[in-house]
Amino acid sequence: MKLKFVGLFFTALLLGCGPKAPQANSSLSLKQVMEWVIDSNADVIWDSVKSISNVQGTTEIYPRTDAQWEAVRNSAATLVEAGNLLMIEGRAKDNKQWMDFANQLSKASELALKATQDKDKDALFDAGGNIYNACKACHDRYADFDKQASK
Repeated sequence: MKLKFVGLFFTALLLGCGPKAPQANSSLSLKQVMEWVIDSNADVIWDSVKSISNVQGTTEIYPRTDAQWEAVRNSAATLVEAGNLLMIEGRAKDNKQWMDFANQLSKASELALKATQDKDKDALFDAGGNIYNACKACHDRYADFDKQASK
Protein backbone atom coordinates (compact mmCIF):
# COMPACT_ATOMS: atom_id res chain seq x y z
CA MET A 1 0.00 0.00 0.00
CA LYS A 2 2.78 2.40 0.95
CA LEU A 3 4.63 1.57 -2.31
CA LYS A 4 1.49 2.32 -4.34
CA PHE A 5 1.13 5.72 -2.64
CA VAL A 6 4.79 6.61 -3.30
CA GLY A 7 4.39 5.55 -6.95
CA LEU A 8 1.28 7.72 -7.35
CA PHE A 9 3.05 10.64 -5.67
CA PHE A 10 6.03 10.48 -8.07
CA THR A 11 3.74 10.03 -11.08
CA ALA A 12 1.78 13.14 -10.09
CA LEU A 13 5.02 15.01 -9.48
CA LEU A 14 6.41 14.06 -12.90
CA LEU A 15 3.18 15.01 -14.69
CA GLY A 16 3.27 18.42 -13.03
CA CYS A 17 6.86 18.96 -14.12
CA GLY A 18 6.28 18.59 -17.85
CA PRO A 19 7.37 21.21 -20.32
CA LYS A 20 5.78 24.62 -19.88
CA ALA A 21 3.64 26.04 -22.63
CA PRO A 22 5.65 28.51 -24.68
CA GLN A 23 5.22 32.16 -23.76
CA ALA A 24 3.70 34.47 -26.34
CA ASN A 25 6.36 36.75 -27.70
CA SER A 26 6.03 40.07 -29.47
CA SER A 27 8.34 42.96 -30.03
CA LEU A 28 5.41 45.37 -30.30
CA SER A 29 4.62 47.62 -27.36
CA LEU A 30 1.04 48.07 -26.14
CA LYS A 31 1.02 51.52 -27.76
CA GLN A 32 2.09 50.03 -31.10
CA VAL A 33 -0.58 47.30 -30.90
CA MET A 34 -3.17 49.98 -30.18
CA GLU A 35 -2.07 52.27 -33.02
CA TRP A 36 -0.96 49.82 -35.69
CA VAL A 37 -3.35 46.91 -35.12
CA ILE A 38 -6.43 47.99 -33.19
CA ASP A 39 -7.00 51.64 -34.15
CA SER A 40 -6.22 51.19 -37.83
CA ASN A 41 -8.52 48.17 -38.18
CA ALA A 42 -11.29 49.72 -36.09
CA ASP A 43 -11.14 52.78 -38.36
CA VAL A 44 -11.77 50.53 -41.38
CA ILE A 45 -14.95 49.24 -39.75
CA TRP A 46 -16.10 52.65 -38.51
CA ASP A 47 -15.50 54.24 -41.92
CA SER A 48 -17.18 51.41 -43.84
CA VAL A 49 -20.80 52.32 -43.09
CA LYS A 50 -22.03 55.90 -42.73
CA SER A 51 -24.35 58.53 -44.12
CA ILE A 52 -23.13 61.93 -45.25
CA SER A 53 -25.78 64.61 -45.59
CA ASN A 54 -25.27 68.03 -47.13
CA VAL A 55 -27.16 70.48 -49.35
CA GLN A 56 -26.81 68.08 -52.30
CA GLY A 57 -28.54 65.30 -50.37
CA THR A 58 -27.52 62.19 -48.46
CA THR A 59 -24.86 59.77 -49.55
CA GLU A 60 -24.92 56.26 -48.11
CA ILE A 61 -21.48 54.72 -47.75
CA TYR A 62 -21.14 50.97 -47.26
CA PRO A 63 -19.21 48.12 -48.90
CA ARG A 64 -20.69 47.33 -52.29
CA THR A 65 -18.20 45.00 -53.98
CA ASP A 66 -16.85 41.65 -52.84
CA ALA A 67 -13.40 43.23 -52.53
CA GLN A 68 -14.74 45.98 -50.25
CA TRP A 69 -16.56 43.45 -48.05
CA GLU A 70 -13.37 41.35 -47.88
CA ALA A 71 -11.29 44.34 -46.79
CA VAL A 72 -13.71 45.06 -43.94
CA ARG A 73 -13.86 41.35 -43.12
CA ASN A 74 -10.08 41.25 -42.79
CA SER A 75 -10.12 44.17 -40.37
CA ALA A 76 -12.90 42.56 -38.32
CA ALA A 77 -10.96 39.28 -38.14
CA THR A 78 -7.84 41.17 -37.07
CA LEU A 79 -9.79 42.85 -34.27
CA VAL A 80 -11.18 39.51 -33.10
CA GLU A 81 -7.59 38.34 -32.60
CA ALA A 82 -6.45 41.72 -31.26
CA GLY A 83 -8.39 40.99 -28.10
CA ASN A 84 -6.01 38.06 -27.56
CA LEU A 85 -3.01 40.31 -28.18
CA LEU A 86 -4.17 42.53 -25.34
CA MET A 87 -4.19 39.55 -22.96
CA ILE A 88 -0.53 38.64 -23.49
CA GLU A 89 1.49 38.70 -20.30
CA GLY A 90 3.38 41.97 -20.20
CA ARG A 91 0.62 43.84 -22.02
CA ALA A 92 -2.33 43.02 -19.78
CA LYS A 93 -2.80 45.61 -17.06
CA ASP A 94 -4.51 43.10 -14.75
CA ASN A 95 -6.22 39.73 -14.84
CA LYS A 96 -9.73 40.99 -14.20
CA GLN A 97 -11.30 44.02 -15.84
CA TRP A 98 -8.60 44.35 -18.54
CA MET A 99 -9.32 40.78 -19.64
CA ASP A 100 -13.06 41.50 -19.68
CA PHE A 101 -12.52 44.54 -21.92
CA ALA A 102 -10.23 42.58 -24.26
CA ASN A 103 -12.94 39.89 -24.49
CA GLN A 104 -15.58 42.54 -25.22
CA LEU A 105 -13.45 43.80 -28.11
CA SER A 106 -13.20 40.29 -29.54
CA LYS A 107 -16.93 39.58 -29.13
CA ALA A 108 -17.96 42.89 -30.71
CA SER A 109 -15.54 42.25 -33.56
CA GLU A 110 -17.04 38.79 -34.08
CA LEU A 111 -20.36 40.54 -34.74
CA ALA A 112 -18.64 42.72 -37.35
CA LEU A 113 -17.06 39.63 -38.88
CA LYS A 114 -20.44 37.93 -39.14
CA ALA A 115 -21.95 41.07 -40.65
CA THR A 116 -19.29 41.09 -43.38
CA GLN A 117 -19.91 37.44 -44.14
CA ASP A 118 -23.65 38.15 -44.39
CA LYS A 119 -22.98 41.42 -46.28
CA ASP A 120 -25.33 43.11 -43.81
CA LYS A 121 -24.49 46.84 -43.68
CA ASP A 122 -26.93 47.54 -40.81
CA ALA A 123 -25.43 44.80 -38.63
CA LEU A 124 -21.95 46.06 -39.53
CA PHE A 125 -22.92 49.57 -38.42
CA ASP A 126 -24.26 48.20 -35.11
CA ALA A 127 -21.14 46.09 -34.60
CA GLY A 128 -19.01 49.19 -35.13
CA GLY A 129 -20.92 50.83 -32.28
CA ASN A 130 -20.26 47.80 -30.07
CA ILE A 131 -16.54 47.96 -30.92
CA TYR A 132 -16.53 51.66 -30.04
CA ASN A 133 -18.25 50.95 -26.70
CA ALA A 134 -15.72 48.22 -25.85
CA CYS A 135 -12.81 50.53 -26.68
CA LYS A 136 -14.29 53.47 -24.77
CA ALA A 137 -14.98 51.42 -21.64
CA CYS A 138 -11.37 50.24 -21.59
CA HIS A 139 -9.99 53.72 -22.31
CA ASP A 140 -12.15 55.22 -19.55
CA ARG A 141 -10.55 52.81 -17.08
CA TYR A 142 -6.96 52.49 -18.35
CA ALA A 143 -5.93 55.12 -20.90
CA ASP A 144 -4.10 57.94 -19.16
CA PHE A 145 -3.92 59.96 -22.37
CA ASP A 146 -7.73 60.05 -22.57
CA LYS A 147 -8.02 61.22 -18.96
CA GLN A 148 -5.44 63.99 -19.49
CA ALA A 149 -7.14 65.19 -22.70
CA SER A 150 -10.46 65.68 -20.93
CA LYS A 151 -9.03 67.86 -18.13
